[in-house]
Amino acid sequence: MRYYIGKVIDAYELVPDKFLAVDSGEHRFAIPLNDDSRNGPEAAHLVIPEEAAKGSQHGLWIW
Repeated sequence: MRYYIGKVIDAYELVPDKFLAVDSGEHRFAIPLNDDSRNGPEAAHLVIPEEAAKGSQHGLWIW
């Protein structure tokens, strides 16, 4: 997972209460979002800076 820190995410797929998948180049990483798969209150967070959003929605999401 450390590989993705600081990487540009080309796309993501969110299936609520199931998984969040992020795509970076040739790599795809899926994070389970169900309560049984996590050790704490946060499974993942995604930050899209305003300058990187290119007219899309920017902000911080936490699952």
